[in-house]
Amino acid sequence: MARRIGIVAIVALLLAPLQTTFASADDALDEYLTHIADSLPEKTAAALKQIDGTPRRLLAARSYLRAGDTLRSRWSWTADEIEKHARSPEYRALLAETEKVRARFESQNPGYTLYANTEARSLELQIVRFNTNASVGRVAASLHKQALAEIGKSAYGSPDQADAVERFKSFLTRWRPPTAAPLAAPGISRHGQLRAIDFQIMKDGALVAPTETATVKRNWDAPGWTKKLQAAMADSNFRGPLQSPYEPWHYEYDP
Repeated sequence: MARRIGIVAIVALLLAPLQTTFASADDALDEYLTHIADSLPEKTAAALKQIDGTPRRLLAARSYLRAGDTLRSRWSWTADEIEKHARSPEYRALLAETEKVRARFESQNPGYTLYANTEARSLELQIVRFNTNASVGRVAASLHKQALAEIGKSAYGSPDQADAVERFKSFLTRWRPPTAAPLAAPGISRHGQLRAIDFQIMKDGALVAPTETATVKRNWDAPGWTKKLQAAMADSNFRGPLQSPYEPWHYEYDP
């Protein structure tokens, strides 16, 4: 019995440094994220703090860094800006364009209706969706794993060293996910400035082709709705559909 206890104690001692290393590596990632946030515009840094967990924050920070100088101009509208846009000629033009596409689609597909969400997606809603989307979580976990390996390289010093921070920023901007995340980082979604519209197909008040990535092939491609929606978009100011990630319902408005 004493010998068994001794073996358990030895194993625990051997594992302890490994566990400590993992904990300190996560702490280091958080420190890198703090330095990255300090280099971002104030609104972006505030949004980054509202994202849950180191993996998802890493994924969002990657997008913010890749946006570069366009970050400020792409940033999602505030509630006041959304309200102002709703009274603008540009918004009325968008509604007219959407109605034209809807009418064409419904004439080409009798018995079916086309629904379009023509409201800007608030930053708050983008954060909630980013924090809770399972597919985003899987992509973030992949990045987190590789980020831990990256900062474990001998070339890295302390997260407080400027050259180490720049090296880590370079890693983030170069990193490519195995599959694209289904949501843009909060704040830079095209929906945030109503430059993107999601369309859904309905029949008798029930959704036939919803905006669900898990069922996209079954509900969009197989029944032919992807091509039918494209046909309705001909000669319009909508461009699409989005290819990465693949969303046959997502069209960008380019007046």
